[in-house]
Amino acid sequence: MKNVFLILLLSISLYANNLDVIKAKIVLELGHIITHNKIIKVYNTDPYFDNIFKENPQLQKVMDYKKADLILTSESSDFPKNSALNIISTNYRDYTKNKQKDFGAFFWQKGRPNILLNRHILESRNIKVQTIYRKYLD
Repeated sequence: MKNVFLILLLSISLYANNLDVIKAKIVLELGHIITHNKIIKVYNTDPYFDNIFKENPQLQKVMDYKKADLILTSESSDFPKNSALNIISTNYRDYTKNKQKDFGAFFWQKGRPNILLNRHILESRNIKVQTIYRKYLD
């Protein structure tokens, strides 16, 4: 019985680490859509994304959202409306409520990552999206 519990605990731990790696890769790709910098400065308010900084050294955590290339949050309304901030909502409902200022969304649904890029924001900022990302345009 102890062995089964130990195997289950180990499996859950490995699964969690894989999720953090996947989240870090996706956030890095989203950052590269916005900027061509090698290091992406990320301001994060969502605890679900805290471990991405450990998984990828190209993601740098910043404490001031004004210095960030990318903002990860589930509360987009906490940020100024009329600004050129690159807000990625980590919650679908938050994204739909704040489409006028959210650059996109990255959230989990039914165990899979979902990515949305706000076509209106991209066009207004003259950001050209590579063909591989066009399927994520909203």
